Amino acid sequence: MGKDRSQKRHKLVKEEPTGLPSVKEMERECEINGADMAGIDTVMEKLSSTCLDDKEYGCAALSAYISSKDALNKLLDRNAVRLVTPLLQEKKVSLQLAASSLLRGMSEEGGFEACERMIRQDVFTGLTAVLRERVGIWQSSQMDVKSDGYLHSFVNCIYTVQNLCECSALAVRLSIEDSVPQVLLSVLNVEKYSATVLLAAAQCLYTLSEENQTVSEFLQQTSNSQTLTSLLRNDKVLLYTRVIIAGVQFNTYGFDVLSKESEDIILPLLLSALNIDTYDNLCDIVFNSDPSVSSPPTSTGACEMEQDDIGEEKHSTNLTEGSLRKDLEVLDNQLSAQKLSFEIITNLLAADDTEDWADIDADDDTSCGTADSDCMEDEDMEPLPDNSIATTLVDEGLIYTLRHRLHFTDSALYGKVANTDKLHRSALQSSLQRYDSMLASALLCLNNTLSQVKLDKFGGVQSLQSMLKLLLAALSTPQIVSQEMLVESITSAMRSLMEQLSANSENLSFDEEELNTLQKLIMAPHTATAVNALRCVTAVGVSLSKQSAPNPIVKAIGSLLLEVITTSKQLWLVTESLDSIMDVFAEDINNIYIKELGVISTLQEILPQLKTMVSQKDRTETHFLPVLATVKSNLPRFIKYKLKVL
Repeated sequence: MGKDRSQKRHKLVKEEPTGLPSVKEMERECEINGADMAGIDTVMEKLSSTCLDDKEYGCAALSAYISSKDALNKLLDRNAVRLVTPLLQEKKVSLQLAASSLLRGMSEEGGFEACERMIRQDVFTGLTAVLRERVGIWQSSQMDVKSDGYLHSFVNCIYTVQNLCECSALAVRLSIEDSVPQVLLSVLNVEKYSATVLLAAAQCLYTLSEENQTVSEFLQQTSNSQTLTSLLRNDKVLLYTRVIIAGVQFNTYGFDVLSKESEDIILPLLLSALNIDTYDNLCDIVFNSDPSVSSPPTSTGACEMEQDDIGEEKHSTNLTEGSLRKDLEVLDNQLSAQKLSFEIITNLLAADDTEDWADIDADDDTSCGTADSDCMEDEDMEPLPDNSIATTLVDEGLIYTLRHRLHFTDSALYGKVANTDKLHRSALQSSLQRYDSMLASALLCLNNTLSQVKLDKFGGVQSLQSMLKLLLAALSTPQIVSQEMLVESITSAMRSLMEQLSANSENLSFDEEELNTLQKLIMAPHTATAVNALRCVTAVGVSLSKQSAPNPIVKAIGSLLLEVITTSKQLWLVTESLDSIMDVFAEDINNIYIKELGVISTLQEILPQLKTMVSQKDRTETHFLPVLATVKSNLPRFIKYKLKVL
């Protein structure tokens, strides 16, 4: 569950800032994009006014500008944060809400650079002061906190702190110094605080607990640990909040030292989140948002959903204007819970696999040690270790979830949303994007599961082939192909499926249309996707090379690999192609194609170029070094052996 401060690994889904009248509409009307920048100075004068109404107007008006990077930078140049932050402590509820919404919006829209500048303009002093002061008042009184007018600005302050901490290690340190973890833990009280407050506090605590020894030690204290455990057990708590708390527990204790009690709570919780059929729920909402459509499509393999007292109920089948927003909120929380659950499980599976990969790396110089040695992986994968968390996940139904919950949104669903009235379209598109994001996490989880689970756990070769066809069909949907992260996840899962099938079947093949789809992806600008697609094609070649007679498809695949080797400028892709061509033509039965394609002469020419590319490569690119080492070691021996037998 580690964090790279230079790049957000996963941004938790937050509730929208509240309290500002029609801010999104104001943003659409402004259409700044570098225009009317002088208007910012005029609005900022309101912040220095002695009239509180003017200050409130100034905050609300400036919120309409922050979607423009140029405008946001100008606000920071004018030290807007120093003017807005003190307004957080004004007694006027609507002013405090307007100020907190503006700061939250700036931290969300601005990214790393803007967050660093906000910190330098001392935003933390005001934020943490409000959090401590408000919690102190609530804890010392018998008031109904859930109806307090300051609640929304309090939530905005929490999310602003979280945004800053996601972008800056300095923000994390300042949060700890200002006792933010203590404040967050104190509001994780389901009886006193609303679901919105609990969700915000859990998300911020999740961010602070990542790779942070100080926060981990604080959360491991007996009373604090009991607070988190009680929330995990409490069915009244929003499912998404409970999943986030599960993530906090993993951040705190790590994968190997979880108590048996926590494991028995957390793993069933994650799987229960995954058992919600969010695809059916999404279709229900999309097709019922138009009264003229009475029967939305249904998906196969649906399960009954878990019900929760707060926001987890089944969606209504006949949506009205008033119910649509609520149903979308329920769906978005379910999707967010599923996405994070898949990510936690993915990390669990990766953690179980770490030791095996270390062994592989250690033995790298001895694998494929001779030119004519069989470089194929073992056909039968090792079972998962007994009593491992991964084994528990598999036994409790993870495989079923992965097989029956991978529903891709199709063009009809996208088209229905695109033709929805303007009032509903934006919200529905947001939910579609959130579903696709969850699906990307599910596919990465599938990828990690395939690397550790025996074939029969997935239902055998036929089941994997069905999953493969499903993934290939998804790549024919234009709206999916346009999403870089989702396509990378699809091809990553395909690669694992193909490698499993290649090791267990000699009849692995694609039709011409499917091969053309993969070929287009190999030539795509996104290198990780291109590598995955290339490895899929390679798996077909390796499988066909086991047949008793040469197959023309092997020649076509060899030609494609040579094209990549001779034309691509991406060292990673060239390296993978060189490794792949040795795999595809490892069997002597295909030597006829080596001659026809001129493989050896091309490889001899590429060796000096490869050395030049290696010397010029970016030193930060380390992810493909094991493959590069293998190619440098094996390619000369491959050439020498093939020259000998041709």
